[in-house]
Amino acid sequence: MNKAIIVADDSMIIKNIVEKALSDEYIVLKANNGKQAIDYITKKEYDIKGVLLDLNMPEYDGFMVLNYFKNNNLFSRYPVSIISGDDTKETIDRAFTYDIVDMLNKPFSADNVKNIVNKMLNR
Repeated sequence: MNKAIIVADDSMIIKNIVEKALSDEYIVLKANNGKQAIDYITKKEYDIKGVLLDLNMPEYDGFMVLNYFKNNNLFSRYPVSIISGDDTKETIDRAFTYDIVDMLNKPFSADNVKNIVNKMLNR
């Protein structure tokens, strides 16, 4: 089974940056919202190595995904890092109440993406 990384973000630009940065090593599964990200996890069609998660998305936001992971004990199986344009202290503090690996603020580069994925996988 091929290694995959989920990127859940409603921005096509962000998903494309992540895909370009990681496509040499991973299948990049693009989710437009949190529900699609959870669907990738529950279908078990891929060997998912980690999740890059935006917090502000329509329908099903990143905090809903974090709650799902917490309630289903998924953080140890699927490391999660946040990718967000919201860098307020309140949001950062709230995100770190969950067992996330790290937080990457937008905008970011392909190298930033590779570094955070390496950090997730070496946790």
